[in-house]
Amino acid sequence: MNTLSKKAALALSALTFLVIGSLIVFAPELLFSSNGITLNPSAAMMSEVRSPGVLILLACFAASMGLFYRSWETIGLLVSAALLLGYGTGRLVSLALDGMPPAPLVAATAVELGLGCWCAAHLLVSRANTPLHA
Repeated sequence: MNTLSKKAALALSALTFLVIGSLIVFAPELLFSSNGITLNPSAAMMSEVRSPGVLILLACFAASMGLFYRSWETIGLLVSAALLLGYGTGRLVSLALDGMPPAPLVAATAVELGLGCWCAAHLLVSRANTPLHA
């Protein structure tokens, strides 16, 4: 896989993380209501809702750094793959345990798994092309 493909995977990851992370932190009601979820506006609930958003924004930082700095490429791809595949797998577990979610969440699952696999594939190819040191 070429550098352009790697940069595209990092750019799409960073953009996805920026949009979703920002919505979770700064406008969680908007994001969750689009999936039919009504949030309880208590401080405890909002703390639990916003916290993962900050983690997603940190992933945006790692992916963005990987996009612009070669020394951050592997870190950006690793963070992106881990977060995206973690969310996608969690949604598949929920699908098995809880049933079919609304269509936007099914689409989110597909995006998370697809983009996560793309980032993971770059990591595997990079590892396969790296000579072992004795």
